Amino acid sequence: MARTKKEVKPVKKMNYAVEFWRFVSCMIFILVHVYIVYPTVYWHEAPWVKIINGQPHVMFKGSLDVIIIFYLITGFFLMKTHVKNKNARGDKEKTTASSEAGKYLAKRIKTFYPAFLICLVFGLVLTNLYNDIPVNQWLKVAVDSLWEWGGCVLSGLGIGNSVYGLMPESHMLMNGPLWFISCLLIVGYIIYFLLEKCEDWFIGILAPIGFIFVYGYFHLNGISGMWYTFIGKSSFSTAFLQALVCIGMGCVFYVWVDKLNNHKFGTGSKVFLTIANVLASAIVVYHMIWGTSFTFATINGLCAIVVFLVLLNQDYLTQLLDYPIWKYPGKLALYIYMLHYPIIGYLHKFVGIENLHTTCLVTYGVTILLSVGLMLLMDYVITPIIIPKKD
Repeated sequence: MARTKKEVKPVKKMNYAVEFWRFVSCMIFILVHVYIVYPTVYWHEAPWVKIINGQPHVMFKGSLDVIIIFYLITGFFLMKTHVKNKNARGDKEKTTASSEAGKYLAKRIKTFYPAFLICLVFGLVLTNLYNDIPVNQWLKVAVDSLWEWGGCVLSGLGIGNSVYGLMPESHMLMNGPLWFISCLLIVGYIIYFLLEKCEDWFIGILAPIGFIFVYGYFHLNGISGMWYTFIGKSSFSTAFLQALVCIGMGCVFYVWVDKLNNHKFGTGSKVFLTIANVLASAIVVYHMIWGTSFTFATINGLCAIVVFLVLLNQDYLTQLLDYPIWKYPGKLALYIYMLHYPIIGYLHKFVGIENLHTTCLVTYGVTILLSVGLMLLMDYVITPIIIPKKD
């Protein structure tokens, strides 16, 4: 039976602790590219390591395991949008799942694509400079990058980290981390369609069971979805699969949080939730910076606990972080993520910064400055033109 408006109510307020986690996770994740990806893939130098028990230990490598945080939050807000739109149109308006999914995708494109396009052009320029490509060949490179312009990078199943645009022998992926924006568009459309077509079945069966089975596969095979490992002998990317089940689980979190908002939490319950959040958060942050021996699936499970408790906003840690100061850093995190990657290579090759610690600090400074400029451009110039405010 279809869910009625009375059964699912929109969550009244999103707390700023979500923005805290977006910002902090993004800032730590950037260090993966400064300390690991660039040194090992592009510069052919030994990464910055620390020897622990006779084994090389790479700092910040664990940040590769926490992208689930962004997936779950994305799914939560996708479900919130779905519920809001469904309630707004009511039961009388006739529509189709494909039509509603198309409207959702169109709105996402209006929201993301201008900044996405700017960052692709930025990546194109810096990539061409990095690879010493003559200006008269830039147009060819741009045309060869049609898949990137169309936001279809994620559909290149199994592409892998060796195709990040700063290697002359690779296809031109001008700003590799932008595959995540491609994910928001492609997977977002699929899940919104499923919600419109069969919401109860998706929320009650497909999303939670799919999450359990996929992460069971990851755990038993010891793989990470971030590394685009093939499933069996097929060419089906685990990156796509991880995005699908995690964004879907974020939708389930919305329904759970919405129902629990009607429950009165006592002091004892809040203390218990606080202890759980502190422990899970401490392990996740430690894993991001120093790494742990926990499996990828275990860390992702702890990340899911943290995100759920933050969204629930009943424990004292979340309420401590629920402060408006995180509003704009959280929003800025998206632009920082989209711009930082080609900047690292440019700083190394053309500015001549060899020390990785210095590269990190300068990357932060330059990227944050440019990100603030891009955010202001989007907020005050581009978005008002594309999405005019209603009178």
